Amino acid sequence: MAQSMHCYRHPRRETRVSCATCGRPICTECMVQTDVGIKCPDDARLPRGARAGAMKTGQIARTFLAGAAVAVLGTAAVYAIFQINFFTLILSALAGYGAGTLIHSAGGRNGGPLAMSVSGVAVTIAFVPVLAQQFLATGNVSIIRLLAAVVAVGFAVYNSR
Repeated sequence: MAQSMHCYRHPRRETRVSCATCGRPICTECMVQTDVGIKCPDDARLPRGARAGAMKTGQIARTFLAGAAVAVLGTAAVYAIFQINFFTLILSALAGYGAGTLIHSAGGRNGGPLAMSVSGVAVTIAFVPVLAQQFLATGNVSIIRLLAAVVAVGFAVYNSR
């Protein structure tokens, strides 16, 4: 059974409803029906575009954790992508798109400059070990691998906005 939630404005009231924007639990007295779902009074007062890029502390933490996961797990994915030479650009674009989606979702879908920066840096970090290894071994970096990194970073940043 799910853990019971209590309204953030009325701590003694148990509820099963949470704000569609920030996720805070709200009771039936506090909830405001909007065009895009039930919201808390704080978020319902804001104009539609005002929430983009505004993250709460938990959303920021989840964004950075997702970015760290992308950077660490992405390195293994990049090694695998570069083994398939023909589809390198397509797979890099898909990986970047997926990384941007993951980081955007982790941040509560608020996006903004923070999510875009975390996405770009995380995907760049994932490509650095492979590109550095090739540079140290040969003294240069393959243009297709460099282009794949740029494409992946571009898709990650674009999809996390």
